Amino acid sequence: MQNKELSKQWVYTLFLQLLTQHDRRDNQFAIRFDEELNSVEAELGMKLNLNLSEIHLIANIGSGDSLNVTALSEKTGLTKGSITRVSKKLLKLDLIRRQQFSDNKKEVYFTLTENGERLCRIHDRLHQEIEMRFKKFLEKYTPEQLAFAREFLQDLLNWDY
Repeated sequence: MQNKELSKQWVYTLFLQLLTQHDRRDNQFAIRFDEELNSVEAELGMKLNLNLSEIHLIANIGSGDSLNVTALSEKTGLTKGSITRVSKKLLKLDLIRRQQFSDNKKEVYFTLTENGERLCRIHDRLHQEIEMRFKKFLEKYTPEQLAFAREFLQDLLNWDY
C-alpha cells in the first residue's frame, strides 16, 4: 500500500512539473513564432505586433469557413468583445476582411487577406512541426501504454481540481 501512495506522490510531483514546463514551452513557441513573424514583417514591410491569441484568431478564421463573431467566440473561448476588439486590429493590419452576405446584412463574417493567409500558413507549419516531434516522442510506447496515457489525460482534462 505504501508503494501506491509513493507512486501517487510521484505522479502529482510530475504533474506540477509538467504545468511549469508548459509555461516555459509556450514561451519557446512564442520566441520561434516571433522569429518567423519578423521575417514575414520584413517581407511585408510592416510591423504587425501580434500576440498568440491574435495569431490563433487568424488561424481560426483561416480554418476554411467564413465565421462570425459568435462562431469565433465559441471556437476560441474568447469573449465576443475580445473578438470585436482583436478583429478591428486585424482589419487595420489588412490581415482579415469583413463580409456581409446579401441575404443577411446584420451578420458580419471574417475571411483572411493574402497577408493573413501567410501568417496562417506559418502558424500551421509550426503546429505541424510540434505534432510530428510529439508523435516521434510517443513511438517508444506500446499501444497499451498509449491507451492508458490517453485515458489518464482524458480523465485529467475532466478532473475539477
